[in-house]
Amino acid sequence: MAKNPMQKKAQNSFLLGILVTLLITGIIIAFLIVKILSLQKQEEGKIMVCVLTSSVKSGQTITMDMVKQLEVDRTTVPSNSFGDTVNTIDTYSLLDSRGNSLVTRNGQLSAVRYDAEGQLMTDDQGNPTYYPIETLDGVNYYYQGTNEKVELQTVPIIAKVDLEPNTVLTSGLVQRSDDAVTDDLRKVEYNMILLPTQLTTGQYVDIRLRLPNGSDFIVVSHKEVTLPMVAGVDSATTISMNLSELEILMLSGAILEAYQIEGSKLYAVEYVEPGLQESAVSTYVPSTDILNTINSDPNCIAIAKKGLLDRIYNSHEGADGNTVYDSMKDNESDKRQMLNNALQDNEDRAEDNISENLQKEIETMQEERQNYLESLGGTY
Repeated sequence: MAKNPMQKKAQNSFLLGILVTLLITGIIIAFLIVKILSLQKQEEGKIMVCVLTSSVKSGQTITMDMVKQLEVDRTTVPSNSFGDTVNTIDTYSLLDSRGNSLVTRNGQLSAVRYDAEGQLMTDDQGNPTYYPIETLDGVNYYYQGTNEKVELQTVPIIAKVDLEPNTVLTSGLVQRSDDAVTDDLRKVEYNMILLPTQLTTGQYVDIRLRLPNGSDFIVVSHKEVTLPMVAGVDSATTISMNLSELEILMLSGAILEAYQIEGSKLYAVEYVEPGLQESAVSTYVPSTDILNTINSDPNCIAIAKKGLLDRIYNSHEGADGNTVYDSMKDNESDKRQMLNNALQDNEDRAEDNISENLQKEIETMQEERQNYLESLGGTY
């Protein structure tokens, strides 16, 4: 039976509608697929980076509260940027017991293995072998041998140059500080050191000893200073520094000799760009009494102690394998002789100078302590 024109037209319209609907649906599906693929591609091009949340000065320590994570286009940041997690910077600050940085192997943080003589340990193919790093209660460590647990040391991370907020942190902008957090590190206050006029908290200094004849010695080097606040104002005379036991003894010897030698000066000099400038080498030669104290002090780190004594004395290995220290090296002997001569010239007044200056030191410390307590609002 033939369809009438109206039925045929309606059927054609219905089929055309279905085709148009299918076409539009196909276009939408194709658009969504392209969009999803585009988003996936963009997502693959993203990377997490660590950026600063505040300004940082050259030489200033960067702590975790100064850093946040940000997702950015991979092509817009250097390949040496710190990424993935903020803990990357924590990892960068860790060193093994020999002062070596750690490595990541198959996603596992590891320390290179050394034997008792300090030789690199390798496998049958000559490749380095590693200790896997473990973490317990926030402490990172590895097991050396069967049961010897070795904790990793944390070294402060400092900025090489001045950095502004939102700066992407890279390994080229930061470095490990020389001041590793060791068991013998202490915060020590001094008020007998002549300070630069514009010294502020966070700056780095060398402490030097100048003799009346113009000779000048570096006692301790590249130390970040803190000026205690008294009644809301920086102290004009007192600074504090983090020093090792070895550095405390060295500086104590220099202070005593500065008191003994009339016309000498113990003073601080600032670094221009502490993040980029390396520590200066100490040129001060302590007295024999101080050296004997250092050599017998169990609180002095063995490596630092040996480094100091090797610098000052001619040494050789004894029959028992231990280091034997002989006469003082010529250049160190000349430096020490300058100090001894200055001390000899002031021998008559040395004891009076020490007593007088120690009394001034004590009075200054007591006065600043009293001012500080009063600034807290109490009565003492």
